[in-house]
Amino acid sequence: MPIDFFHSPILVIILPLIGGFITPGISLIADRFKKTIYRDYLVFGFMAATIFFIINTAIYTWGDIYVYPLGGWLPPLGISVVIDGLGVLIGLIVASISLLVLYYSLRYMKDAKRLSQFYTLMLFLIAGMVGVAFTGDIFNLYVFFEIMSIASYALIAFYRTSDSIEASLKYIIIGSLGTGFILTGIVLLYAMTGTLNIADLAVRMSIISGEGFPLLSLLALGFLLVGFGMKVGMIPFHAWLPDAYQGAPIPVTTIMAGGTGIIGISSLLRVVFIIYGEGLVNNLLLGLGLLTMIIGALLALKQYNLKRLLAYSSISQIGYVLFGLGIGNSLGLSSGLYHLMNKAIFKSLLFLLAGIIITKLRTDDMRKLGGLASKMPVTAVFFAVGSLALVGIPPLNGFVSKAGIIYGGMQAGHHVLSIIAAFSATLTVIYILRAFILIFLGEEGTAVKHYSGKRDYHLLLPAFILVLACLAFGIFPNLGFNAVAGAEEILLNPSLYIQAVFP
Repeated sequence: MPIDFFHSPILVIILPLIGGFITPGISLIADRFKKTIYRDYLVFGFMAATIFFIINTAIYTWGDIYVYPLGGWLPPLGISVVIDGLGVLIGLIVASISLLVLYYSLRYMKDAKRLSQFYTLMLFLIAGMVGVAFTGDIFNLYVFFEIMSIASYALIAFYRTSDSIEASLKYIIIGSLGTGFILTGIVLLYAMTGTLNIADLAVRMSIISGEGFPLLSLLALGFLLVGFGMKVGMIPFHAWLPDAYQGAPIPVTTIMAGGTGIIGISSLLRVVFIIYGEGLVNNLLLGLGLLTMIIGALLALKQYNLKRLLAYSSISQIGYVLFGLGIGNSLGLSSGLYHLMNKAIFKSLLFLLAGIIITKLRTDDMRKLGGLASKMPVTAVFFAVGSLALVGIPPLNGFVSKAGIIYGGMQAGHHVLSIIAAFSATLTVIYILRAFILIFLGEEGTAVKHYSGKRDYHLLLPAFILVLACLAFGIFPNLGFNAVAGAEEILLNPSLYIQAVFP
């Protein structure tokens, strides 16, 4: 049984915020007494406590919806935290990946300067992601998005190299445009309905759209779709993402690949399915998803930089998610949600392994690598698992969700589009197989010849956990479908969400 549930919903947001605020002070004390390890333990402890309360919340509310009114003010007048299937799914994903990344960071970033700033920003980033997952108010969704985005801008530029600063500036420009579009969409919705509560917005939009959506509401939807599309790196709004992933420290890149993009998708889902109602933009999601998966894979084919290759691969996998969500039937939606979770797992795995390779060999140029399998056999095996999951080879998790998306498309009559989506997997095979050959097989590259092959099991532990997840969700697919069932139910039946907020 879970512990007392009472304040768990708000603690999952407040704890990383508190951690972010006190970390600089704790760091000053730790530096004064040369005990920086205590700061590291404190940061990790805050994240562990956060995921503990998310799990406690999930256990207590599983299969149900719980509304936590802040200050006792009931919606729509007050601001509420709403614990539903979608929020729990997204919260568990981003918190789990964040916990593994912070553990990885304790070792990976131990020699970096300004670590107190790094951990402070990481905790604010996590607080923003969790806040977006659980807020029941669309304006606060924007506020948490801004917290997440501002922390991301600073983290991308953390190394203060010309590449990282350029990447951060590019993300600031495009990200600011994205949040500007989101805010404009929210303003238009408020102008039409006079409310910011998501459930109340859904009720009023259903009244307004009785005989068809007015132009202003469609304009608001367009602004929101473009804004969230920029945040997730959807084609054609992807230009910032490869540079950001290349310039940022690997822990930041990993948490962005496994967290922030997923948060953008979840926000888009709340708008499209709950506020506007399922079916309005299905064809648009299908088209954008197909475009994103194909172009992302084609761009990955041209890359020799490992981080950029994985960045374009992330764009392509977002395309699969969007395609599944746009299919319009239960199998497509559940498989799209499943792939959203799987993407977080295998992309985080591949980025963490890329970090090990880069930090040991001092290069991310795959042409300077080669022959690493004999010197880094564990990393090679783990990378192979992540690559096969990315392609969608059984019995790994990527196979289940990709097969479900393609079969769901066939069921819905999108035969040609589903065949094209299946063809995209062929492109994935080509670029990830080429990467594996360049890195691990063949003759030793110039960066490998003098590498001793010393292993770091602290860095490998989070990767090992993600390898187990790839296997578990592939061998036992019902684990994944059961995990996303609550989110699917909310999206297909938004009235359940509305009735929970306004009983």
